[in-house]
Amino acid sequence: MTARPFSRRSFVRLIAVAAPAAATAMWAPAETSVKPTATASVPSSSASATGAPAAIVGTARPAVVRSFGPNGTHWPAHTPWIKDAVTTVEVACTWAAIRTALLAVTASQAAAGVHIKVRPGTLPGLGASSGSKAVLQGLGSAQWAKNVLVSPRDGWGSVVITEPARLREVYGVTFARINGVDVLLTNCTRSAWAQSVMSDGLSMASSYGATTSQCGAYEIVMSNVKSDISDPLGYAAGADCVITDSVWDGCYSAPVFRPSGATDHVDTLQMYGSGWYRGLTVRDTTFFGSLNCALQIGGMRDDDPNKGTRFLTVDHSILTSQATALRVRYPTPAGADTPSMAQAINGIGEDFQLYANDSYIFGSMYRSKWGGVSNTKVSYGQAVSRNPVASGKWTVDSSMDSWGASQFDALVPTPTDAYLKSIWK
Repeated sequence: MTARPFSRRSFVRLIAVAAPAAATAMWAPAETSVKPTATASVPSSSASATGAPAAIVGTARPAVVRSFGPNGTHWPAHTPWIKDAVTTVEVACTWAAIRTALLAVTASQAAAGVHIKVRPGTLPGLGASSGSKAVLQGLGSAQWAKNVLVSPRDGWGSVVITEPARLREVYGVTFARINGVDVLLTNCTRSAWAQSVMSDGLSMASSYGATTSQCGAYEIVMSNVKSDISDPLGYAAGADCVITDSVWDGCYSAPVFRPSGATDHVDTLQMYGSGWYRGLTVRDTTFFGSLNCALQIGGMRDDDPNKGTRFLTVDHSILTSQATALRVRYPTPAGADTPSMAQAINGIGEDFQLYANDSYIFGSMYRSKWGGVSNTKVSYGQAVSRNPVASGKWTVDSSMDSWGASQFDALVPTPTDAYLKSIWK
């Protein structure tokens, strides 16, 4: 099994080298979503239209439809839509051909819109750990007015990365509808991965002394429940590095169960590292909890250069404990441990720099202090006392502990291949 980037079990301290200049343009993590009104109602446990795939008419970019997972409308605003009339370049299904096409793009071409279409086939990988050789490196520009789009010529499912793979210092590029095993984006400021299935996971990381920002995961799906010791999703900063202002938007992850006899604690998405990490937005997303929790937010170092800015925003999302996942959708796989606790969020982040709105949290939360909470239901009865809020309040609903499959199915369709084919077209 390939090691995860900056694993807490085997952390790799990388030698700092000169980092590329960070993007100077401002980027708003909420740029693709519609802000809820101040009078929005408390989330309902009844069936909701947000659970259904959005209709995509013709070739126009779809308007974003709020949901708790993929529906075909979450897409980076800085990237041409997959059917936009832009300059297209068709290439063979090789990393070398993709690299050659990216090297040829000029700033003016990027501003007008460029779509690199990859012919059907498979792409190899060289590993997705912090020390793996990158399949693509040193490409693109965070200064481009628009991202260059790279996607399969023949649509979702026709190009697959068959092994774990790492991209390093690839800027201003969006890879879409390319499925994979495990992808690590290292120092990929202003780059994104969209509308794809990953069998093992996807991570964003900053290393080599870099400041990395504006990295995006849009409708990334890991729907296969499994038994493993690795976190499927990561958000990491190495020593003397910064990662901030990045987003998981319209995503979905099944839980990861720990193999019997193992001692690792496993999170669905973990923020971690010996550097400075913050500015993460989880929006329109469902994360079912792995053994430890759905979202491990870690904590802040006192010397964080961005101290006092938003650490985490949970926006119109569902986070569950593994106990909830067991009850509503995912039985324990053979040879895996059954969870001994029911935790949805672990870690403290930065006091009063955590925010939640229009969301559901099924399970307990580690002691933490929140800057603002609105329209968010929690099953955790001690949230009011253990997780104080500077503005707003938690809505405690103990009935969430008895929700079953039908209530979840109404809000969160299981992203089967047939469902994804219907929305990624």
